[in-house]
Amino acid sequence: MKRRLLLILCIPLWLMGGGFDPNDVKKIEVLRHFDLPPSYLQDPYLHDAYDQKKRECMLQGITDISEDSDVFIPVLSSLIAQSDLPSEFLFVVLVESQLNGNSTSSKGAAGFWQFMESTGKLQGLQVNKFVDERRDHVKSTRAAIAYLSSLKKQFGKWYLALIAYNCGDGRLSRAISKAGTTDIQVLTDPKRTYLPPESRNYVRKVVALALLATEDVFLSKFQFDTYSTAPQESKIATVYLPEGEKIDRIAAVLEMPKKNLLKLNTHLKKGVTPPNEQAYPVYIPQNKLDEFRQKYRPKDFKGYFVLDRVKSGETIDQLSKRYNVSNSSIMMENMIGDDERNLNRRVKIPINKPFLNPRLHKAKSGETLVSVAKMYNITLEQLKLKNPFITNTLHDGEEVKIGD
Repeated sequence: MKRRLLLILCIPLWLMGGGFDPNDVKKIEVLRHFDLPPSYLQDPYLHDAYDQKKRECMLQGITDISEDSDVFIPVLSSLIAQSDLPSEFLFVVLVESQLNGNSTSSKGAAGFWQFMESTGKLQGLQVNKFVDERRDHVKSTRAAIAYLSSLKKQFGKWYLALIAYNCGDGRLSRAISKAGTTDIQVLTDPKRTYLPPESRNYVRKVVALALLATEDVFLSKFQFDTYSTAPQESKIATVYLPEGEKIDRIAAVLEMPKKNLLKLNTHLKKGVTPPNEQAYPVYIPQNKLDEFRQKYRPKDFKGYFVLDRVKSGETIDQLSKRYNVSNSSIMMENMIGDDERNLNRRVKIPINKPFLNPRLHKAKSGETLVSVAKMYNITLEQLKLKNPFITNTLHDGEEVKIGD
C-alpha cells in the first residue's frame, strides 16, 4: 500500500489528467506578473516542477531554515514592494539560497541572491577581506532589485529578466537570436537546447513556488502571504556602528548568543565592522533595539590589529612599548596568562587608527615589503612608490616609509 502511494505521488499531475485549472484566476494573475501567457499553465514541465515543490514543502517546509523565514521574509518583501519588481520575485531568493546568507554555490555564487563576486561588485556590493555584502540580506536584495530591473529594461519581460539573472544576459541574447523568438515555450524546450538545463528548470521552479503560494494549504502551513498589501512588521533593526566594532561585544551588550547575532550579519567575515567606515550598518533583533540604545557605548580601541611574529624571548613589555599599547590589552586579545613569558608565536596587537599609518616602519628580520604592506593595509604598489630603492626582502632595523 505504501509503495503504491509513493508511486502515485511520483506521477506528474498532468499524466494523471489533473494539473492546473485553466480558469484559475489567481494562477493566471501570477503568470501575468511574470509576463507569461495563461497557456503556460499547460506546460507539462511546469506541472512537474510544481508537483515536486509541493511535495517538498509539505514534507520539509518551504526552506531548510524555516525558523528564519519569519525573520527575513518581511524585510525582503518590504524592499521588493518598494520596487517595480512583482511581489512573486521573493521566490527567487528562496530558490537561490533558501534564505541562507552563508550559502555558496560550486561556481562561487554567494549569499541570499547568489551573486557572483564580479556581478555583485558591479551592483555596488563590497567584497573584501572584511565584508562580503552578497551575504547582507538588505544590501544584496537592493542590488538584486536593481539588477533584475535593468534586465527587465533590456529584455522587456520579467520572465526573460529571470532567465538572464540565472544564465547571464549574453547567454540569453544568443538563445533568443538562435531561436528567433522570445516565446517561453520555445526557449525552454529541452529538445531544442537553446538554454542550459539549469536555466530552463530555474524559471519553472520560481514560477512553481509562486503558483503554490496562491493555495490556502500553503498559506496556512507557512503563515505568510506574499500578496498581502498589509505591511509586515520587521523583526530586524539596523544600527550603525563605528569602524572595528566586534559582533562579540554587541552580543555581550545585548545579552544574546553570538551565533544568533552572526546569523543576522553573515556579511561580516571577521565578525568586526570594516575599517574606514565611520558608520557601518549592523543588524540586531528589533526587540533588542531599545536595550541597545540604552547600553551601547563605543569602546576606546577601534578594532584594528597588527599580527606580530614575535621573536623567541620577546616579552609583553617589549611589545607594549613598541606599539604603545597596554600590556593588559595585548594579553586579553591573545588570552595570554601572566606566566607566559616566552611567546614565540604570532600575537595580535590591538591598535588605534593613528598607528595604522605611521611615517616609518622599522623592519624585523624576515619581513618583506609584501608582509609590511599587508600589516598596514596598503597595496604593494603604494609601498614601492614610497620606497623605490628598497628590495622586497628587508633587513633587521631597515626603515620603510609608510606615510607622508
